[in-house]
Amino acid sequence: MFGLLRTDQSRHVIIFVFYILEAVFAEESHTMHHPNHLQDIFVKEEYHFLNVPGIGTFTVYDTFDCTFECLSNPSCLSLNLAASKGADGKLWCELLTSNKDINPGELKENKTSHHFALKGRFRPTSCVEYGQQSASKDGIYKIYDDGGNSFPAYCDLTSEAGIAWTLVMSWSRENRLISAFYNTALQINAPENETSPNWDRYRLSLERMRSLQVHSTHWRATCSYPTHGIDFRDYLRGNFKDFDIVDFLGNGECKRVDYVDIRGHNGTNLTVSFWQQKYSYTLHTDSRLAGSCKFDASVGAVSGEDNFGFYEVMNPKFRCTQAGNSTTQWWFGAHLKK
Repeated sequence: MFGLLRTDQSRHVIIFVFYILEAVFAEESHTMHHPNHLQDIFVKEEYHFLNVPGIGTFTVYDTFDCTFECLSNPSCLSLNLAASKGADGKLWCELLTSNKDINPGELKENKTSHHFALKGRFRPTSCVEYGQQSASKDGIYKIYDDGGNSFPAYCDLTSEAGIAWTLVMSWSRENRLISAFYNTALQINAPENETSPNWDRYRLSLERMRSLQVHSTHWRATCSYPTHGIDFRDYLRGNFKDFDIVDFLGNGECKRVDYVDIRGHNGTNLTVSFWQQKYSYTLHTDSRLAGSCKFDASVGAVSGEDNFGFYEVMNPKFRCTQAGNSTTQWWFGAHLKK
């Protein structure tokens, strides 16, 4: 019988039996002790309320009833519970499909309720999962690598409808000669401030980059995102199926992209020339050297102009290299499931 239970169901049965046994043992020992192991399962925020849509609201006799209802519902990530009982001797209990990690700005102080967040049920491996949970604010979120380790990552959840992006690299023109941004391929481990996401000097470790890649279908490059957001000017997007940018090594090879814009020259579903070598130069294009590739941005280019990386030769008309504080970003992402 137990072998037929789903993992979540087995967990709920075990927790339920655990609570029962604790109560029995406490009664048999003739003590007033009633062990409370809620702290092992939930994180409690006293006198707080998470202001998000709920699964449903109902009344219960005590905290155990409310938390057990949450454990019994696979969609429940947290709950709001009345701090004191009503005239009927019951507490109102609201189950939620979100938590404070997904909606950090919606956890509010109050005097009438407590908030409980379930540990371990929501362990996002990319920003896409936050988007799936209806998170709607760009910013730093906690995600987990495939080894189960958490780390902070910047999520763009709003710039492109239906797509969530996780920041992988970002650097300023002033920092272009740092090895991680100049002459180190993506397949080489070269982290920069990976626990402190920022726009001027940031690169994830190879382990975390590959973990994100597993949970992503697309990649993109942007210029000065903090200033311009996404208006598809000086912008590049492709998918891993057509072009694996992490493991690619080559010189001037034509690779298919979904969309590209360099200084106003743009196109969709066409080939662009790319360069990347382990310890010679990081991933980039050269708009002056189209070769046999379909995309040509040579008009207005400077000789040897580098785009979206390397930056040995720069064009001030290209946003990524416009000024010393201009920045370049690389992202991994995927469409949200409907």
